[in-house]
Amino acid sequence: MGEQLQSGFSLRQALQFMQLTNEQSLSGLAELERSLLAGIPLVTGLRPYLRPNIYFQLVLATTYGNFSEALIQAAEVLRMVAGQRQRLRQLLTYPVMLLVFMGGLFLTLQIGILPQLQVGIVGGKSSTPTNWYLWLGIIGGALIGGWLVGQYWRSQTTLQRLNWLIRWPFLGGVVRTYYAYYLTANLAQLVASGLSIKQMLSSLKTLPEQSVLAQLAEQLTSDLNQGFSPTSWIDRRHCVPRQLLVFLTKGNSVAQLERELVTFSRLQYQTLTRECERVLGVVQPILLGLVALLIVGAYLSLLLPMYQNLQEGYRG
Repeated sequence: MGEQLQSGFSLRQALQFMQLTNEQSLSGLAELERSLLAGIPLVTGLRPYLRPNIYFQLVLATTYGNFSEALIQAAEVLRMVAGQRQRLRQLLTYPVMLLVFMGGLFLTLQIGILPQLQVGIVGGKSSTPTNWYLWLGIIGGALIGGWLVGQYWRSQTTLQRLNWLIRWPFLGGVVRTYYAYYLTANLAQLVASGLSIKQMLSSLKTLPEQSVLAQLAEQLTSDLNQGFSPTSWIDRRHCVPRQLLVFLTKGNSVAQLERELVTFSRLQYQTLTRECERVLGVVQPILLGLVALLIVGAYLSLLLPMYQNLQEGYRG
């Protein structure tokens, strides 16, 4: 759609052309065209199909940026996410199947084989009965702990969750790079619009309050009212790239600052694709290592009780 808008198509013409060339999305495109004819803005019609961050980015682009260019950027991000998700499924298929098989083998050993071996060797009651109450307690504790963590996570703001995600190993680098791209791309749009800092903050506050951009604008407004400078605010935010300090303190013209921000956002997008590849390259070895540990655990759970029961049998 973005490419067609850049080629001179109107919104309705672009939707009609896409319906003719992409039958798989016919129902969704027809719904978009009907909402457009009803006077609903295109971005509002696209909202059910978009991730929140991309939706908020397009909302800003409709007012302050190049909407067709923003559509193309959003399509690139969504295409990358879809490709990485497909590759992740491919990488997980084999390890997950092994994990399921090993889990089934482990349960079979614990429930069906080991009790029979213990009874046969000792010649009566099992000398090491399975403590099902302990296992139930562990599983129940894990479920309760997971529920409490989920409740705590939902109680946090979007920005607080982001600050937590940035600290996670492996995933933190991907999250940090994505938001470096996301924030600088949106800031470039606002800078190109010629708005002052106060006007930028006011426009960002009109976004839904769960938006990262709206929450950052609220924090920056609070810090400015307390006498802090924008550069000191950037320096204290983990999710804001440090390079912004250099761009904002160089004293370049607005046009030059916009070009630098656009270039930097594109570089961050390229880095993001490399970071995703790096993380995906680590996922499969970790899962295969977990499978290996389960195999070792299954053998130990089978052999150690047999060894202990044989010793008790000889002593008896």
